[in-house]
Amino acid sequence: MMRARVLMLVLSLALAGLRPALAQQGPPPRDSMMPMVRQRMDQMIRRRLGLTDDQARRLAATTRRFEARRIALFGQEREARAALRDHLESGDTTRGPQVAALLDRLLQVQRGRLDLLDQEQKELATFLTPIQRAQFLGLEEQMRSRMEAVRGRPLGPPDPGEGRGGRPRAPRPPDDQPSLLRP
Repeated sequence: MMRARVLMLVLSLALAGLRPALAQQGPPPRDSMMPMVRQRMDQMIRRRLGLTDDQARRLAATTRRFEARRIALFGQEREARAALRDHLESGDTTRGPQVAALLDRLLQVQRGRLDLLDQEQKELATFLTPIQRAQFLGLEEQMRSRMEAVRGRPLGPPDPGEGRGGRPRAPRPPDDQPSLLRP
């Protein structure tokens, strides 16, 4: 999910340079733009990190391989947070065991995300220098920060305040929720 959001940021940055050409042709379908965006993002990363052809190929393969698991973990975290919020908002004090199980699940998912990051970093260490790995992490953080600024809130799991299909739930006061429940 995070990489998808980062990809959208890169898409907006990549399109800034292509805007005049796109204006003449009309907006292309989103699916047809993804290969172009991916290519622009790969070029930018390759240039900034000074990657060789082999490193660039291996980096792309590694990030693709870990992406599906990362998306699944963000989905699980989003679901656990939404369920936890539902239980807490209900005011039913008999739901302690369910809340405890959800807290355990949330911590398990967060451990899974850290384990995934560790596995990915170990694989990256087989073909990137420590400097390149640090620069890559920095680029990811920079893109995440830009997305936060564009979106107006921190990135992470989508807001559990959104119901299924992206429909908003009843509004909540901004800072009355414990930080565990905020995305």
